[in-house]
Amino acid sequence: MNSRNALVRRTSGSRGTGETVAASPPGHDPGWWSLSPERARTLLLVAARPTITALAATVLLVLVVMLTTGTDLTSAPAAVAATWLAAHQVPLTVGRTTLGLLPLVPTAVLVWLAARECARAVPNRPTPVELGWLTGAVLAGPLLMAAVCLAVTGDAAGVTPLESSGPVAAFGWVLVLYLVAAAAGIGSRAWSSLCALVPIEIPEWAVLGARAARRTVLRMLGCAALATAISFFVHLSRLDGAYRQAHNFTDVLGTTLLSLLYLPNVVIGAAGILSGAAVMFGAGSVGLFGVTGGHMPVLPALIPVPEGPASPWWAALLLVPLGVGVLGGIELGRTSDDRPGAPWATLTCAALSTLTFLALAILGSGQLGAVGWVGVDLLMLVVLMVTWFGFGGFVGMVFARRFLTPAAPTEPAEEYDDDTDDYDDDTGDYEDDTGDYEDDDYYDDYDDEDVDDEDDDAAEYDDPAVEVDAELVEDFDDDLEVSIAAPGSTDEPADDIVDVEVVESDLPDEDKTPGR
Repeated sequence: MNSRNALVRRTSGSRGTGETVAASPPGHDPGWWSLSPERARTLLLVAARPTITALAATVLLVLVVMLTTGTDLTSAPAAVAATWLAAHQVPLTVGRTTLGLLPLVPTAVLVWLAARECARAVPNRPTPVELGWLTGAVLAGPLLMAAVCLAVTGDAAGVTPLESSGPVAAFGWVLVLYLVAAAAGIGSRAWSSLCALVPIEIPEWAVLGARAARRTVLRMLGCAALATAISFFVHLSRLDGAYRQAHNFTDVLGTTLLSLLYLPNVVIGAAGILSGAAVMFGAGSVGLFGVTGGHMPVLPALIPVPEGPASPWWAALLLVPLGVGVLGGIELGRTSDDRPGAPWATLTCAALSTLTFLALAILGSGQLGAVGWVGVDLLMLVVLMVTWFGFGGFVGMVFARRFLTPAAPTEPAEEYDDDTDDYDDDTGDYEDDTGDYEDDDYYDDYDDEDVDDEDDDAAEYDDPAVEVDAELVEDFDDDLEVSIAAPGSTDEPADDIVDVEVVESDLPDEDKTPGR
């Protein structure tokens, strides 16, 4: 056996770093279902930690409420299960009253926890198989807990008046919410890998439009929150009436906490009102162009809701969504290739912003017992927001293209190779596997004068250019066989005559050395 081949076989698993890796036997490659113990542990934490945290917080909240109100603890399991489902926007039925308008603060916190846990578990340069495992882990824990909560509420239906709306709604809401959490977590760490799963190539204008849509939604929500705060202080005189059903400190604390949990719902409704759409309260409605009386819940969170009749200056608030759209168009006009004839990024921004507000309006609306359906008029919301964002964005884009200078392109972040570089997040120390280089000592061994001397010495050995004019004359028969005898052979070589004439040109005057 060749010694060189044996050496190669012995060191074939080396990566050049002193680490020997055993080669996997042929025909036994790990499939997509195989996981390393470390990766399985990480996925288990992704599946269990957000669910256990949500369950622990729910149990603590239910016990505090039941102990402070003096409720019998026999119904605690059903109350915990119903509260967990309500935190995931699953409608509940209390007696004969349907509660579909649920607070958004617990839902937002749970989605944020799941997205954060998912972002931590995203590997460097993930493959589609790894992303699939990670998405499955994000969904596994909440879906299992939803099944348990449905079983508990169904078993306690004869004891408590709490009932869930059914398995379809429960599993549907949980699936949608945690798919959004998985997409947000993976996208925050591996956006390029997530886009690679799309079967078609995503154009650059679509990416720029999506980023602008995110900023547009945040600006609109910020304006709505500011308008809500201003209206709250303007109508602060209603505060006493909002607490008229609170008889002690516990009732006041509970009413205040409930209002804070419903605060995102109020802000979403304010965004709909600023766009020109009406917010429905059963048979009543509130909008910029009119207020219709109806039965409204008594909560401090609803103090900012204006009372009729509508004032003429309320129509000026339509400049808010128009200004938000113009600002987004100005940014796209400076950063994208949009032009009046092809405003693709601007239209993408308007469409995605409108779809986002539609989803938020659906989350922030629902059936509220005897009041009826509470929420934004969805059809008017879509029509008005796509108009303001689209028209305003087009105007801002045209203005930016004609009167403003384009923004400087941002350089992509430098990517590091994980095989050679290690980064410790806890200590912040950067370790280079290839060795430590000291800049001061590394360059001291070289002197500029030595480099110049080497160049001069190399120049002295350069021979002058000699032009050789040679003529090869061959005179032999066509059937002549030419052979070259090996060294030590007794055969005489063929008597072939080759006439060569070598003509040397005159050497330069300054070099008198004869040519050879």
